[in-house]
Order: sequence, then C-alpha cells, then structure tokens
Amino acid sequence: MSRPADADAAPGRPDVSVVLATAGRRVGLLWALDALALQVLPGDATLEVLVVHTAGPVAEPLQAAAEHPLVVSGVARIVADPAPFAAGKRNAGWRAARAPLVAFTDDDCRPRPDWAAAFLRAHRADPTAYLQGGAAIDPDQERVALRAPRPRLQTFVPPTPWAELCSAAVPRAALQHVGGLDETFERAGEDTDLAWRLRDAGAPWTAVPGAVVDHAVETPGLRGALRVAARFVDAPRLVRRHPGLRAHFAAGLFFSPAHAWWLLGVAGVGRAVLRCELLPLGLTAPWLAWHLTRYGRTPRGAARAAAELPGDALIDGAQVAAFVAASVRERTPLL
Repeated sequence: MSRPADADAAPGRPDVSVVLATAGRRVGLLWALDALALQVLPGDATLEVLVVHTAGPVAEPLQAAAEHPLVVSGVARIVADPAPFAAGKRNAGWRAARAPLVAFTDDDCRPRPDWAAAFLRAHRADPTAYLQGGAAIDPDQERVALRAPRPRLQTFVPPTPWAELCSAAVPRAALQHVGGLDETFERAGEDTDLAWRLRDAGAPWTAVPGAVVDHAVETPGLRGALRVAARFVDAPRLVRRHPGLRAHFAAGLFFSPAHAWWLLGVAGVGRAVLRCELLPLGLTAPWLAWHLTRYGRTPRGAARAAAELPGDALIDGAQVAAFVAASVRERTPLL
C-alpha cells in the first residue's frame, strides 16, 4: 500500500505516537506492549510508544517493561511524570510525542493488530479530526465477565458522547491548541472534557470502528465497588461546562437510570414503613427489574443478579449520595 504525501511527515519522525498510561498493572502493561509490537501499519509507516508512569521509585512493573523488546529496540520509551492521575500522565505522554498523530490507550487494554493503522488511515483522510475507536471485552477474560460478581466492563462502539480515551487518537496540533487535558479532573471525565473542548474549537469527530482495543474485565467485588462509588462524580462539572452532555443522561437528570429507580424505591420503602402498608413497596419494582435483568433474562442470570441485590442497593445509594454532594458543589443537578 503506497503512502500518500503527508505535509507533517519528516525524516526519522514516526507517523503515530501511542501514549500508554500505566497504573502499575504488570501483566496488563506487558500484554499492552505485546499488542503494540504486533501492530500492522500501512506501507512504510512507523510508530513510537510512550509508557507514562507516576514519577517515584521504580516499580516492578516498570522494571519488567524496561526489558520488553519494544523498549530495548528504542521503539518505546518510558516517561516519568509527577502527576498521579491519568490526565497528567497523558499530557506528559503527548508532549513527549514526536508524531503528528497521538493515539491513547491504557495498561488494561490490548489494541488489536490494525488499531493504529485504522487511526492512521482516518487521520490521513482528515488531519484535523478527533478520532474515536472502540472497545470490546478481552476474549481471554470472557469467562470472567460471565461468572465474576459485578464485573466492570468497558465496551463501546463509536461514536459515543463520552469519548473514552482508552481507544482514541488526536492530532498533536489540536492537543496543543486546546492545551491538552484538564488535570483538575482527578477521578474520571478528563477524556470527555477534552473531546468536547476539541469539538468547540472546531475539530470534527470521526468514528473509527475498526480501531478496537480488547479491554480487561475488572472484578472489584462489593468492597471495591463501594470504594470507587464516587469515581464519576465529576459528571456534574462536565455538564456545567458542556451543557450539550445533559441530553445523553437519563431524563437529562440522572447519571444512571438505576439512580432514578433507587430513589423511587427508597421513597416506596419509606412510605410503606411509615404507613404500615405493602402497596408502596410496588415502587421498588423498576429498580428490581433494572438489576434483575442485568445478566439477561435466563433463570441463571436472574438468580445471579438476585444474589447481588443487597450490595447493589448499597452501591446505588453511595453513588446517589456522592452525586447529590457534587451537584450541590457545582450548582448543577445531576443525580
């Protein structure tokens, strides 16, 4: 496949830089590097990889990564940055990048062999576009997704309004224009904010469904789910900053439909207790239906979901409480 003329091309400069932000997952990081080593690029195109971690004592995962063939050969570089959060790591990565196109992924993702090539082709078709890829369940972890309690999955087909940066690519010039990611987002939302700022600056969004990463399945358990219940509480700030996002939430007011049904169910339980009546308990039906069908409508799926209902009630309650506090703080209602 012949390579078209590229105004940004320069001798010795890669065509695409991949920023791989790591949270210290040893196996995930090595798997991600293996997947990037298998990328098949068009023509004589080349890539570089920047593994970005939080500066500090060298951890064992990074010692293992330093011995990976991509690092040994110089295709990949390890970059340290003092920022402890994803936004800071990603900023450090793209600022160290040399290519005109910067692709982003994480150490819980394995880009498929044509991932970078799909982004590169889309970039050559429109060098100004923000490029959205997709994510699927890692095929080696499908059994985990089917059997583990409360598996946390990251699957999506572009375009999505959330602009997940575990599978996306952005022109380096566009990143420079908007100043990169906002590092005040410490939990989540920096990727969504970046994409909407790029859109406001005039960058078109282009879906690249052929650019897919296989995303790991997380199994945090009940304690872990409660610990990260407030992970997305920056969503009210996103809505305040980008009002167009509100249309993508349930009724424009709820982060998840489950939150609306949980509040309705709590009202029903409270009324039933106060009045010693059973009829108000019917208000719990939408919440029960939401969770009982989470694993499908088979008897096995319903039994699996029923066993998790008490924990689900705690998780939804913790999330609603966190969103109430965030909504008050941002003066923007989103529950």
